[in-house]
Amino acid sequence: MNLKRNILLFITAVVLGACSEEFLNRPPEDAITQDSFYQSEKELKMATAALYNIVWFDYNDKANFAIGDGGGGNFATNDAGYDAFWRFAVTGTTPTLVEAWRSLFVVIGQSNSVIRNINNNAAESIPVEAKNQAIAEARFMRGVAYMQLGLLWREVPIIEDNVSLIEDPIIPKNTASSVFQFVINDLTFASENLPETDDPGRVTKWSAKGMLAKAYLYRSGLGQNGSRNQADLDMAKLHAGEVIRQSGLVLMENYNDLYKLENNNSPESLFAFQWVVNGGWGTQNTHQAYLAPEGKLTGVGDGWGAGGGASPSMQALYEAGDQRRQATFMYKGDFYPELLQSEGGYLYDLETAPAASSVKKYVIGTPDDNDGEVAFMRTSLNTYMLRLSEVYLTYAEAAMGNNTSTSDADALQYYNAVRQRAGLEAKSVMTWMDIFNERRVEFAMEGHFWYDLVRWSFFDASAVVSYLSTQDRGSYTWEDGTPVLDSRTYTVVESDLILPYPEADVVNNPLLKEDAVEYNFDN
Repeated sequence: MNLKRNILLFITAVVLGACSEEFLNRPPEDAITQDSFYQSEKELKMATAALYNIVWFDYNDKANFAIGDGGGGNFATNDAGYDAFWRFAVTGTTPTLVEAWRSLFVVIGQSNSVIRNINNNAAESIPVEAKNQAIAEARFMRGVAYMQLGLLWREVPIIEDNVSLIEDPIIPKNTASSVFQFVINDLTFASENLPETDDPGRVTKWSAKGMLAKAYLYRSGLGQNGSRNQADLDMAKLHAGEVIRQSGLVLMENYNDLYKLENNNSPESLFAFQWVVNGGWGTQNTHQAYLAPEGKLTGVGDGWGAGGGASPSMQALYEAGDQRRQATFMYKGDFYPELLQSEGGYLYDLETAPAASSVKKYVIGTPDDNDGEVAFMRTSLNTYMLRLSEVYLTYAEAAMGNNTSTSDADALQYYNAVRQRAGLEAKSVMTWMDIFNERRVEFAMEGHFWYDLVRWSFFDASAVVSYLSTQDRGSYTWEDGTPVLDSRTYTVVESDLILPYPEADVVNNPLLKEDAVEYNFDN
């Protein structure tokens, strides 16, 4: 059955009523479903469908790009919802930070509930392989959520059992090394129990292996000083290579086509949030509402994004002829035939501030442009969390290892495939910074870059502090039709690279202020 149809059916049936304010602080015992639900393989599919959607809503709504691109310095904005990350002024009461923390623990709590209900309540007639596949979907989601938490906060509580948490909510946080091992354990199980193919949008063995490669790459610098753990780099290369060579997945030919509604679950997509336009609140993608620079682009009463666009350092990074620039950010004079099609297309001719540009990625236009799949603060455009191009760049970086550059044939082949798709020339040698910059451009406005900075800081924090302290976060004004940059930088310290815990959670669980402990994996 179609995944998005399953999402609608299941959420309609259950209404996810357990997602109350109480749930946000303390995951319930059986939040997604009732004990009697898991009686067929179809019901297993319905139960896991919600893990692709509503549980991620508060993370996707603003936090994903506010942290990943605002914090990373890609997304210049004067919007109060995001600019605390842009200005390194985040506190434990910053709403978007609280939403990110809450949503990621909602994912974890709901995943735990699915796992527990399958183990305790699933009908004996359901094949073991089907049960393990559903558990693997839940463990994949839990692993991804914990990877985000580990990158943003380093030390967080590891929760496998919602029931014990209800009984004793005062629990210690666990070390970053424990968190990343937990992530790898979950993703390894997923890679061993998910099928090679499934309904479009559902995660597969290749999704898990791609995410596992990413987890190993990110962990490779944890606790290191100036270099990375070679064993982790080797594992990242191994899993990325298997995805590239065995999955049958391919890069989309045109980068801009990745962000069109008709290409949801494209051959390049390994994991994406699955949104629906006609479900209850929290089942839709809201990005267009916040990012579109003017209301006529959406035609439904939203489009509030004139105050955000490409930062000065982001604009400077694009090479001449890079097709990703216009697909990601609108500059004055850009034309988009896919927008306002009934009027012959859309010419971006705005003089906006502070970025002298606006965001294009995830802006898809009016209902007429998209067969009715747009409404006020709603589209059904998927949010990418892992694309094949990232696996290509993961392989290239892991193959380079601790060297400063490489001419490894396979690494160059995959690196250059990403560049050439964007209309750029191939390189015969690449450096670590080449890959770092390529990732920044390839995934701009997909919420990645802050995480890249954090995992760099795992093994060279002083370099990241220097990078951010010299990154131009100035603003533009307009003079006679020309943008004029007023440059500025912010003083960054190492502690800025770790987000503060939400203040309310520290009050509710004072152990968040205490030293982290190693997780007991033998339980």
